[in-house]
Amino acid sequence: MIAAGEALARNSSSAAEQRQPIEETRTLKFGTLQVELTSKKAYIGSIIALVFGTLSWQFSAAVQSIPEYSLQYANDNALLLAKSLRGALLAICYSSTILSGFTTVGLILFGRQLSSEGK
Repeated sequence: MIAAGEALARNSSSAAEQRQPIEETRTLKFGTLQVELTSKKAYIGSIIALVFGTLSWQFSAAVQSIPEYSLQYANDNALLLAKSLRGALLAICYSSTILSGFTTVGLILFGRQLSSEGK
């Protein structure tokens, strides 16, 4: 009886040691590509999105700070084209900043959700 109890105690303690908290993952599928998302990857992605948003904000601020009177072109058509391209570039940069802000917030919330499910 004692030997059987000791054997059972060894088996139950090894099973308790093997039970470690498993990190919750979610799998996204894009055709044949499968990506496993964890809370750590979500936080890293939010940091990358924040850096990208900051860079695009600074770029758009730099483009906007160039005064229009400093633009010198051969004729009026080239000047109008340059102004319209500048406006399109500013629109793209600002929209990229906004989208990366939404992505940052979404990934932080997603990472918190995954970390709370893992507990």
